[in-house]
Amino acid sequence: MVDHNDEINLLVYWNVIWRRKIMLIALFTLSMVVAMVISMLLPKFYGSETVIMSSTSEPGGLGTALSSLPFAGALTGVAGIQTPADKIMVILKSRTVAEAVIRKFDLLRIFNETHWDTAKGSWKNPLKPPLLVDAVDMLTKNVTKISKSKEGFITVRVEWKDPQLAADMANFYVTALTTILNEKAINITIQVIDKAVPAERKSRPKIKVNMMLAGVLSIFIGIFIAFFLECLKNQKLQTNT
Repeated sequence: MVDHNDEINLLVYWNVIWRRKIMLIALFTLSMVVAMVISMLLPKFYGSETVIMSSTSEPGGLGTALSSLPFAGALTGVAGIQTPADKIMVILKSRTVAEAVIRKFDLLRIFNETHWDTAKGSWKNPLKPPLLVDAVDMLTKNVTKISKSKEGFITVRVEWKDPQLAADMANFYVTALTTILNEKAINITIQVIDKAVPAERKSRPKIKVNMMLAGVLSIFIGIFIAFFLECLKNQKLQTNT
């Protein structure tokens, strides 16, 4: 059974919102328009991904080989690696592979294009050039996502402003992986299930999603403002009386 007082409180709340409906509608509309404009002005990113599958390998010698990869042990822990897919994940997420991708596509310059003097072919500030470690962080945290499915399939997804470059980087991860497997004599066979191709549609920004989030947020903010203004109004009336 609904309490009569609760019904009165809900009616009071609704009346406050109804009296401020013009402000709420204006705030909602404004937030949607602003979100749309900002989303349209943001750089467009395109995602490409390659899917690979690894076969079983003979045990022995793998822990030593992987331990020579920078940061590989910190990623998952050699002792905890069980399946060939786990081993492949360690290699793909290693700093060795990241640096190979950066060198291949000159990503240090691409990631820091505002600091590059195209006319001179050098950094604008030669005494303080961008660091490789920052490029590695950019690549591994913001550009590339490496994941493994429950079935053991590994997906390397790259998102960048140039769809062709994104596809090329995703495919090169397989090349770099193969090179390390051969150099370290790691007996794992990989198969490319889906090769990365340039995306025809952007992956972000997602204009509709951004507009909906902005609209929902504006409703909560608008209701807060409405009750805040109502509180100020009541205090002013009490003061005058």
